[in-house]
Amino acid sequence: MKKLSLLTIILFAAFSSINAQSIFTSYSFNVEPKDQNTVLQLYKEYFGKKENLIKGVTIALYENHFKGRDIATHEMVASGTPEAMGAAYDGKSSAAWNLFQSELSKFCKGVRAAEGKRGSNFGDTSSAIYPVQDVYFINVKDPEQYKAKFEAFWSKNTPSNTRITFGSVTTLNEEKTTHYVVKSYKDFTTKFKDDATNGKANTEFTNSVKDIRTFNYSTTRVLLGRW
Repeated sequence: MKKLSLLTIILFAAFSSINAQSIFTSYSFNVEPKDQNTVLQLYKEYFGKKENLIKGVTIALYENHFKGRDIATHEMVASGTPEAMGAAYDGKSSAAWNLFQSELSKFCKGVRAAEGKRGSNFGDTSSAIYPVQDVYFINVKDPEQYKAKFEAFWSKNTPSNTRITFGSVTTLNEEKTTHYVVKSYKDFTTKFKDDATNGKANTEFTNSVKDIRTFNYSTTRVLLGRW
């Protein structure tokens, strides 16, 4: 999986399944509606073969919903330990990988890429996949203070059927994002009930960090495939 190209493959991992030492690389891209099924099928065909998977690396493909006009239609995230990710990027490209990239480049237009680390995670610790995610890209002035407040609040207030993750973005993008927060839900029903269940407490937490955190943008995404 050497030198993943922003223009030929397609932002954050299935966080619930990776440990605190995990890192990720993410790639966002646009696909025309008429080509979306084709791109999904290319992913399924390539990563559906055991010989194309990298041990210790998880690939997740998302479609973005409820997004601003500058947010890409899709995101791909590769995640794993530093050792596994290093092996994936350092390895020689196979003919199958090169063909996969070549085919994707016909349908995908790259938007942005990022690299980062997972930090704190709260909520359901089972192996269940939570396919609906709200992703918030933020700029944090005091990471240690924000992390302490985040952990103090969410360790006690995470609703059922929900996970929440906070981590850093070590390669900054054009919005100067320093960190991210991902809220993962069992389904859309859980997402839509979230504010009604936890609104007041969440407002108190938001007010407590408003001087050290700035929102850049956010989106809701749905998992299309995970390998």
